[in-house]
Amino acid sequence: TQHADGGKWFEAAQNYAAKMYQFKKKAAKAKEAEYIEKKKAELQKMREKGALIEEGEGWYMDDRGEFYVKPGAALDLDIMVTDLVQEVIEAKALNLDELPMLKKKAKSFMDKYHTGQVVTYEEAQQMLEITWPIGLMECICRRERRGMYNDPMAHTCFSLGVGLYKWERWPETFRGITFLSVEEAKERLAYFNKKGCVHTLWTFYTPYIGGLCNCEYPTCLGIRGRVDYGIDGILYKGEYVIVPIPDRCTGCAECVKFCQFGAMSMSRSRNKVTVNMQKCFGCGQCLVHCPNTAFKLLEREKALGVRDHW
Repeated sequence: TQHADGGKWFEAAQNYAAKMYQFKKKAAKAKEAEYIEKKKAELQKMREKGALIEEGEGWYMDDRGEFYVKPGAALDLDIMVTDLVQEVIEAKALNLDELPMLKKKAKSFMDKYHTGQVVTYEEAQQMLEITWPIGLMECICRRERRGMYNDPMAHTCFSLGVGLYKWERWPETFRGITFLSVEEAKERLAYFNKKGCVHTLWTFYTPYIGGLCNCEYPTCLGIRGRVDYGIDGILYKGEYVIVPIPDRCTGCAECVKFCQFGAMSMSRSRNKVTVNMQKCFGCGQCLVHCPNTAFKLLEREKALGVRDHW
């Protein structure tokens, strides 16, 4: 509720996303061209040196251990997430003493600049309706973790609104992008939903929404960073939790196959599914794929045991 009037923050985002895009569009052409050339040079330097810019060049930590990006710094937020999570992964295996500090560093960066939240299929559809323009682009997680370079199957992420201002001018930076109408985007979203992907909404400089991704564990660094390594700020739980309806459950376990958070298990004695509410992120994939509609969504705020577990 920090970025909304007591409601869902991503619903309030429509109030300024389009306005910011229009503001950028009105920039003077001469100044815009000069700015783009400068940023291209900075990004080229970043690519040649490596993904993670050293402290002091593009970012700094204050006395409280909070992460800040320097104004005007050319940082690829997606690559920064990849590298910060990689630091946590390596520390957990090799240097446990540094793990708390690195997790705090990662959370601080993500909360301020590039954080995500799980959304339901219906919420994802809503976001495609209220933000523009919409583009389909390559997933950095699938590219970096699965080696899916220039692979059409890796084009699973929607770029939304403000962020497309730069991507449409520098397509080489993100390996190409396909602009979609709302209906075309909804068709792709339905396809990803049927495959069992978890829909996640992402900010690019919080609270400005920049992407809607269709994720899978363990490829997704957002899911993996939160579930396996406890980086709270990388991916927040959704606005809902799932509640089973035991009388409708036949014990087919179809829902267990589609839960990417380990929240589903089977009670063999009862031949019914059980839900660990602490692990549920509210993606709704179990409900989507249950042949008997043996689940219902409950607003997290009304689930007393987990209402404060985001």
